[in-house]
Amino acid sequence: MSGLPGQEMVGADVVRSALGEACPGVRVAGIRGLDAGFTSRQWVADTDEGPLLVKTPVRDPDPEHLRRLIATTRRAADGGVPVVRFRGFVPRSAALGAPVLVQEYQEGTPADAAWAAMDSGHRLRFATDLGQLVGRIHACSGPWFGDVLGAEKYPDIRRFLHALVDSRLGGAPEDFTSVGRDGLAAAMHRAVDMVPADAAPSLTHGDLWRQNVVLRAGRIACLLDFEHGGYADRFLDFGKLDEHIFNGFPDGRAAFLAAYGEVCPLPDDWESRVRLGHAIHALSMSVYFLRWTPKWAPQYVRELEQWLSTEP
Repeated sequence: MSGLPGQEMVGADVVRSALGEACPGVRVAGIRGLDAGFTSRQWVADTDEGPLLVKTPVRDPDPEHLRRLIATTRRAADGGVPVVRFRGFVPRSAALGAPVLVQEYQEGTPADAAWAAMDSGHRLRFATDLGQLVGRIHACSGPWFGDVLGAEKYPDIRRFLHALVDSRLGGAPEDFTSVGRDGLAAAMHRAVDMVPADAAPSLTHGDLWRQNVVLRAGRIACLLDFEHGGYADRFLDFGKLDEHIFNGFPDGRAAFLAAYGEVCPLPDDWESRVRLGHAIHALSMSVYFLRWTPKWAPQYVRELEQWLSTEP
């Protein structure tokens, strides 16, 4: 944790000072806290330049994390994806004692909040629009596998995926699954070795679920929070997509895939690559929740067990 006080304990004057560091000369009429996200504290400032979002990280105070977020978001914009524009960045704010990022505030409704009121037709249109946008993200090729800034680079997809699996397994207990951590590692590395060695790196979002999709007038207006994105195997994005959108709305998956394939064609082995993406997502989430919210970890361990039962 960053050691910052709770959001409700940070006064408006402190946030105003932090905003002034990042955006000198901006005039602020008011500031309010925003209850959004789990990894950062956020406020909306009404300014003479329009509403601005001020955010400071909680779980990862390294300023390089935000630099990668900015670079990944801008790379997506190059591909025609509607994203936020950034207004200012301070690696370490004197007022807050942590990095501060200022971006335009996107008016609209998170798709998660609108979902219950959407009929099947609106949901299908959402799936189609999302497929086109995710296709645009994945159509942005990268020069390497790793983060967009190049601090971490892998020359091919297998070495990237092997390193990713090892990194995630490093935080798992020995008795993680019925075959143990080592048994799971062996199965996952065998699956990675089946991925075509010449698969190209694609830009990925890394956190695709309805909460990071902003709607206006019922259509997708903006994709948020590319903080977990990078140049990777594009099918890693399908783990969260399927879990949080299409597992509960299976009729939308075909519409999503059709729209996606028109922008970023699917290879012949896409289904096996999606299954591996699901397994890596389950591994990542189970390790993450074991650290932060253990009660949510078992469901992902069960998914890993199901995946193991289908692997040779």
